[in-house]
Amino acid sequence: MRQLLIIILLTLLTPFFAMACEKCDIVIDVIDGDTVVIQCEGKARQVHLVSVDAPQLEQPYGKQAKAFTEKMVKNHVVTARYIDNSRVSDIVNANGQSLKWGLIRAGLAWYPDNHQEATLRNVSDKVGKFERKARRARKGLWAQDNPQPPWELHNGTEALSRVMTAMRNMRLGGIVG
Repeated sequence: MRQLLIIILLTLLTPFFAMACEKCDIVIDVIDGDTVVIQCEGKARQVHLVSVDAPQLEQPYGKQAKAFTEKMVKNHVVTARYIDNSRVSDIVNANGQSLKWGLIRAGLAWYPDNHQEATLRNVSDKVGKFERKARRARKGLWAQDNPQPPWELHNGTEALSRVMTAMRNMRLGGIVG
């Protein structure tokens, strides 16, 4: 009986630990600056980096953000820090480089937490500091006078999750497992 309880407990906890931080096979495709397809254990999974927001492909610097992500992680073994099956807090390549920090430093993404009133006052936030530094240097999208954040494109229309689902269905046509 005791062995059965241990087996049940391990079975229930295994998915929890696997989602916390998972070594994956390879990034096989880049959808845009903050969305990639990772092949992990033989299955393709589209994941969205939630801790930054890169411009949409049709926005200024959207294609540059995608090219940056391709150069940094496409066809590379990565470690993805999963929040759930389709969202990650960061993707780190084999050289230990963070996609989140790289996009922000290059001026190719917003750090959404940096744009909420409560966190604008949090000057100890390193990612926020990198964004503010890129802004001052007018790097990437910050070379524009008033860059439009991607979340404003969806304001009053569709929820971002519905947009991401539609993009995934269009782009992958059922590849994600």
